[in-house]
Amino acid sequence: MFQINRIPRDLAAVLTFGRPPLVFGAFAAALWTMIAYNPVAYLLGLAFLILAMGFDWFDGWFADRYIPDSRLGPLVDRMMDRIVYAIIFPVLGAGMFWRLIRLERQGIDLDGTGELLHAMFVLAICVLVLMRDQFAHFLRSFGQDTEHQGEYYEITRLRSLVASPMAVMLYAYAFYLPTGGWEWLYRWLDWLDQVPLRILYVVEIFFLLINTASITLHLRKYGALALDDICEDNDDLRRRILSVLPNALTLMNGFLGIAAIVFASNGRVREALFILVGAAFLDKLDGTLARRLGLTEPLPDQKRKPGVRLGAVLDDLSDGISFCVAPGAILFLVMGSLGAGSWLGIPFWVIGIIYTVAGLGRLVYFILDKSPIPGFFKGMPVPAAALLTVSAVEVAHQLALGGSAQVESVALAAGGVMMLAAMVMNLYVIRYIHFGRWLGRHPVVLWTIAAFVIVLIFTPYFGMAVFAFAFIYLFSPLFTGHIDPSVAASEQKLPRPR
Repeated sequence: MFQINRIPRDLAAVLTFGRPPLVFGAFAAALWTMIAYNPVAYLLGLAFLILAMGFDWFDGWFADRYIPDSRLGPLVDRMMDRIVYAIIFPVLGAGMFWRLIRLERQGIDLDGTGELLHAMFVLAICVLVLMRDQFAHFLRSFGQDTEHQGEYYEITRLRSLVASPMAVMLYAYAFYLPTGGWEWLYRWLDWLDQVPLRILYVVEIFFLLINTASITLHLRKYGALALDDICEDNDDLRRRILSVLPNALTLMNGFLGIAAIVFASNGRVREALFILVGAAFLDKLDGTLARRLGLTEPLPDQKRKPGVRLGAVLDDLSDGISFCVAPGAILFLVMGSLGAGSWLGIPFWVIGIIYTVAGLGRLVYFILDKSPIPGFFKGMPVPAAALLTVSAVEVAHQLALGGSAQVESVALAAGGVMMLAAMVMNLYVIRYIHFGRWLGRHPVVLWTIAAFVIVLIFTPYFGMAVFAFAFIYLFSPLFTGHIDPSVAASEQKLPRPR
């Protein structure tokens, strides 16, 4: 018998349980598209996924508004999220590689290497999303078993709100299939097929950061409980487990350096510079995380044992790849693509080797220095030198391609900046303030710079902006040399004196 008071509950059930069938329909339509190259299948799958996105956005609000006392609702909603993600994100990973096959079969050349790298990046994001779901489920279950309730609802909800439009965008991009006779529909989607890869990268990196933040917050809330259960009173085991986090960030730093070389070899100099900016951010983050976790100092009842530490080796190796080898390789590759073979008669591959050796020498000195100055570097640090040189190469590349400068002039300028950086890195009498810790004491400046980076990556002025920041830092010892080392070493905002 029809009961009008059950309408809200029934609608909530439809919104919640209707998502998996819709997403499975999008999955079936994707298979149909890949097999038959049928535009009807593509449009049908996209419609299913957009409808599922609408259900995802309104089911929680509808349940909270009309069924506020339901205990089962939040658990079912979370389970539906896991089912939906388990269906759609593997489909998106496969769809990106199917796009490559379609472009090859149709003889369309849209920078195949760049498309391949983008497909691999999307696949990595899809894997991370599924891993995050399983990991968060494990930690929440453990927290409930130990009577530790609650979670970071805001970041979880933000992730859910962003995941659905991200899936729709990637589905529309991966399975885009223009066919004659459907122009009246496809004109609304043509723009998506022509979106530059760097814009897609920025959007996807934003989604990646949200998932990473979600994992981090879950670890922060439940990680201590899990470590107490696993390690009990074994502090050494606890430190070994905690060291995985900064070491993973350090390895990502090295991989980003390799990725920057790959992008530069395909003419994507701006993307290579953006990747090195990310590597510099990870270089700051891994050290900060290690210090916050108390991994840089020995336990109170222990003395530091002589020998090689894994974290230090990984950090030096990653810095050597990203900030010593990568800039030299990028200079050689980019100048070679522009037809410039030498700088003042010296081949650019020699210039690259000189810079790499100078950077590695700077790292060796940093390791062997017995009298470091807290909060300062002796000589320009290698991340800043790398950003200075690669941004100069990117600006030179843009000027040469735009025809506003001769190749010889821009090659002379880029080579000169690299030689200058190689020299300044090893001028150990000059004190450069630790810029990462300075930003930690000035959070407004930190977020302002982050916003500028995100906005400028969409413009041709990204390289100029990074070069301007690095150039200012080059002469910063003139203004920061008087700062007290105890102040410079602080990573947090200092209280105002009373």
